[in-house]
This record gives sequence, C-alpha cells and structure tokens, in this order.
Amino acid sequence: MIQNDNLYEIELFKNNESYLILFGENYFSISKLFYELLYELKNNSHQKEKFIKAYKISNEDYEELSCLVTDKLDHIVSEKKRNKSYIKLAVKILSEKKVIYISKYLSFFFQKLIFKLLFPITVIAAISSQLILNLKYQNHSLFDMSWRDYLFVYFTLSTILFFHELGHSSASKYFKVEPKEIGFGFYIIFPVLYSNVTRIWKLNKAEKIIVNVGGIYFQGLINCFFLFFLIINNSNNLLTYLMLIIIKTNLFVMLYSLIPFVRNDGYWIISDYFNIIDLNKKSYSYIGDVMKGKEELKYPILFFSVGQYLFYTYICYHFLITIPLTMSKFIIYILNNSFSALLSSNIGLLFHMLFSLFIVVISLIAFYKFIKAFIKK
Repeated sequence: MIQNDNLYEIELFKNNESYLILFGENYFSISKLFYELLYELKNNSHQKEKFIKAYKISNEDYEELSCLVTDKLDHIVSEKKRNKSYIKLAVKILSEKKVIYISKYLSFFFQKLIFKLLFPITVIAAISSQLILNLKYQNHSLFDMSWRDYLFVYFTLSTILFFHELGHSSASKYFKVEPKEIGFGFYIIFPVLYSNVTRIWKLNKAEKIIVNVGGIYFQGLINCFFLFFLIINNSNNLLTYLMLIIIKTNLFVMLYSLIPFVRNDGYWIISDYFNIIDLNKKSYSYIGDVMKGKEELKYPILFFSVGQYLFYTYICYHFLITIPLTMSKFIIYILNNSFSALLSSNIGLLFHMLFSLFIVVISLIAFYKFIKAFIKK
C-alpha cells in the first residue's frame, strides 16, 4: 500500500473532459489512470493486486506509477503558490465577497431559457448596430469635445467593461462555482480589467464556454439599449456623437474579445472547447515539437499554432511600417506643444502611439518565442 500524507491535502475532480488535482488555487491535469489510483488511495479503498488486474498493467508499471504519485504529490504540496497570471501589477477593485454578492443577483441572466432567448438577441443587436452605423451615420459630422465629454465617454466605457467582468463572474456563480475578485492590471503594456474565475476548471466544457462568453453577453445586453437609441434618434447633436463613440468602442471590444490569438475570451473558448491547458504556451513550440517527434499531431493545436503565427505576422507587417512615422509625429507634437495639449486636442495620436508600442512589444515577444521554440533541444 502506498502511504503519502499529502493525499489528504489535495482535492480530486473529474468531468467528461479532464481529470484534475486541485491544491489551493492551483490545478494540475493528470491521466485517468493517475486519477483512479489517487482516488482509491485517498478513500482508503486501494488494493494493489485488484488495481493491477482491473487496469491490466504490470507490476513494473504499477511501481513506476506509484513513484510518480509520490513525487507529484510532494511537488504540488511543497511548491509555493505560483503566479501563473498573465495580468501583471494586479490591483483588486472588488473583493471576492462583494463579487459573489453582486453576481448572485445577476446570475439569473444565465438561466437556461433566458440565456437561450437573450444571447441570440444580443448577437442580432450587435450586427444591427453596426449596420445602422454604416448606413445612417457614415457621414456623421465631428464635434469638438470638452474634458467633460471625455470623462463622460471614459466613465461610460469603464462601466461597460466592468459589467463585462461581472458577466464572467455571474455565469460562474450560476454554475455554483464561487467567483473571486475583479481587479485592474496590465496585459503586456496595456491597462485591463479582469475577473478571477479560475475555479471554473471544475465545470464541464459547455459550462466553461458559457462563462467565457458571459462578458460579451453582458456587453451585448447593454448594446441593446444603444440600438434602441440609434433607432429613435433623429438629431445629430453632441450627445449623438458621444453615443456613437461609445457604441463603436463597445462593438470593437466585443469583437476584439473573440480574437483567439491574444489571452482574451476567444482564447479561453478555444482552450476549453478542445480541453487544451496552456494552449498559448504549447502553440509557440508545437510545430517544432511535431517536426522533432516530441508531440503527436493534433489538428486543433496545429491550426491554432499556424493561425497564431499568421495573425502576428499580419499585424506586424501591416502596422510595423507605420510605427516610425507615428513615433516621429508623436515626438514632434510633444516638443512643439505639450502632453496636456495632446490629451485635449489630439487623443488619436496618443492611441496610435500606444498601439505602436503594443505592436513592437508583441513582435519582439513573438520573435523571441519563435526562435526559442526552434533552437531548444
């Protein structure tokens, strides 16, 4: 009989797609055989000979598996909590307790019948909003914006993005998995809001995907009110202009969230649908690993890996050639005016500059990971 006191410090969980060891906030994917052995040991129902016979393994295989169990458990329990998050410098905005309290009241949007009714409506509303923007407001004149207007737009968009995160948390709460905090941090160089729903690894595939689309779903519900405004609006005033900025940005964020090649909702949808843990990490080296015989050919990862490199190649090719010009314009403007003047009268140049920096950073990261993947032994 294998003896290991660490057995009682872990939790075991399985669903139709995966077998997991849970310890604190960390999870570890394991094989079915590994899981079954741990389960029997943890419940004091393990019998060596019966196990060997049931799973048709040799004594040597059993001894090797036993050593792996001991080593794995010792490693998991002794290891300090790892910071696996891609969000850096994270700051908590809403505590776990408050997120759970609010999510409890919003979770009814994920009741089966309500979700099946409203989610298609949000998709139709998003498409309709874009069509109205293209047809009715294509030649809409620009207005000079005051700092109050900027604050109004910023506050409204921030509120929408906050509800996006509550969408994830509320979906998690509906499936009886307690969400954690909502916070603010940095993804590469860009400020982002995030909701901590890491515990959804306990859910099945369909439930995890609903949690992943929960943020876009809530944005879509808000967009339905914007669509109503567009339909009834007959004037081209400042409020109309501000609403157009908000609507366009909201639609852009919804679409951007679905791009699977950055760590956003689309990425997690793909990861959970195909049940691939650390998809981003695996995809960088996957092509090289397949060529070297280190990995079996799996088409979902292969297509994702190829798509990821094509996506970054397109972004870099399309935008890198404009970066020197954007940077020179930015520097000249700051030298001739001031940063406050940039904020008040040429905010577009600032966003172009930030986006240029983003492209430079991801280009360097992608190039580094690409080279590392192919030269490692």
